[in-house]
Amino acid sequence: MFPRFVKINLFKLILLFIIFNFKAFAIDTNIPKTDEEWLKAFNSLNWKNGPLVFSYNEANSKINISDSFSILEGEEAHQMLYWLNGTTFNYIDMYAMNNNDRSQYMFFYSDTGYVKTDDWTDVDPNKFIKEIKENYKTSNESRKKNGQPTVLNVTWKKKPYLDGIYNSVYYALDVEWSDNTSTVEGTAIILGREGYTSAKYVGGESGYKENMLLNLSKIHKFNDTKEYKDWKSGDKVAAAGIGALLATTLGVKALKPGIIAAGLLLLKKFWFIILLPFIWLGKLFVGSFKKK
Repeated sequence: MFPRFVKINLFKLILLFIIFNFKAFAIDTNIPKTDEEWLKAFNSLNWKNGPLVFSYNEANSKINISDSFSILEGEEAHQMLYWLNGTTFNYIDMYAMNNNDRSQYMFFYSDTGYVKTDDWTDVDPNKFIKEIKENYKTSNESRKKNGQPTVLNVTWKKKPYLDGIYNSVYYALDVEWSDNTSTVEGTAIILGREGYTSAKYVGGESGYKENMLLNLSKIHKFNDTKEYKDWKSGDKVAAAGIGALLATTLGVKALKPGIIAAGLLLLKKFWFIILLPFIWLGKLFVGSFKKK
């Protein structure tokens, strides 16, 4: 048994460790305003430059990042997204920005179990986009408070498409903003044996490129025995199929009332509209990536 003073000192040491780490990972809620502030904030983060293979342990997968991209992981990805949006997206595991045109990739994983695709015929893109148009108005409230551009309209750039070869669903939304700019935000839902990875693509200065969206299911690969094709009888099956999952990721009502796949509560409504129209940042950030 430790003497009392040793216990107290040990307790203080643990407390200091917790406080220190809490402060180290606390989100800086001061959103940069000027070019100088943006450069300082941008360069304060630990960017890792490609080419590299990102071991995505949460998803039992790997992501091949080309030499055109630099990435942020975990808390630093959350920080960058907060500065860009004024709200938190703590479920994002990795954020990547293209050095050439500021296009972006983001990834997060949900261990829902094996997602079946037999409800795909129930997907109604026209119904979905109608509800999305109603929903984005609510997401504008926090943007107004932060003095950020608001969403004016959302339309399909690419309607939801189920790719049976790569076991993925792709879609893209064209978002119009109040500062007379627009962004195209594409998503790939990549299915695995034990869950799925949601990967987002946002077009940069050179505009939306369909191959960049489709490339998400090529650069992300589940590890051996963890691919969609590896599912076996007895494995966990998600509570909802791909159609209901798509509806949930879009922030619209599930195809059938009461069906929500396990783990979908990690998603935040309107999560798909998470980026500011920041084409102007391209000029600011040219050559600003730190070389490690």
